[in-house]
Amino acid sequence: MKKQWILWSLFALLVSCEKSETPNLAPNKPDNMIPLNHATCKSFRPSLSWNATDPEKDRLTYTVWLGTTEENLAIQKSDLEDPYYTIEEALAPSTKYYWQIEVHDGTSSIKGEVMSFGTEGTGVSGDLPSIPKALTPIKDIAAGNIEFSWEASTKGEGEIVYLLYTKRSGDTDFTLVKGDIATTSYHHEMEAGTWSWYLEAKDSRGQVSQGQIVHITLY
Repeated sequence: MKKQWILWSLFALLVSCEKSETPNLAPNKPDNMIPLNHATCKSFRPSLSWNATDPEKDRLTYTVWLGTTEENLAIQKSDLEDPYYTIEEALAPSTKYYWQIEVHDGTSSIKGEVMSFGTEGTGVSGDLPSIPKALTPIKDIAAGNIEFSWEASTKGEGEIVYLLYTKRSGDTDFTLVKGDIATTSYHHEMEAGTWSWYLEAKDSRGQVSQGQIVHITLY
């Protein structure tokens, strides 16, 4: 009996000392990126923020990638411990920038989607379109044939057209309802539910400014 107890104790000790073979799980992709994609920033030192999680709740750090082309991003800041960063050196006016967040958990890393924003001001490419201001609907209304309307965007170069996006509560991404709208209103049939919508103003160069996201309930 004593011999069996000794053997069992040795077995338990060996098992308890075995190295875990469970592989590390990579962090989740960052989301809730601010500024919103295609937004126009009035500040030349905009603040970037995001949300990031890890399935194992590992301590996370972040790297900010930034550039004027999507294919040529460079490290702007690394080893950030908090999910936000304010650009330290003033950016160029009237320029489109691309940015990306890389999340590290000490063992592995993952990069989020490449986002973009523009800066205001007069530069070699001229002014960006001004941010289109939503007029209707901005309050809860009855479902049906909804009229979306907005103030005309100024600045920009050449003709300005608008792109309308909507998203129903629970959906992951916004859907383009209509692009290249030449007027400042558009009618669209919509079902009851909780919705979000926003506009983009695009000029003849393809420069884009995104309006604020509006949240409404259709009953």
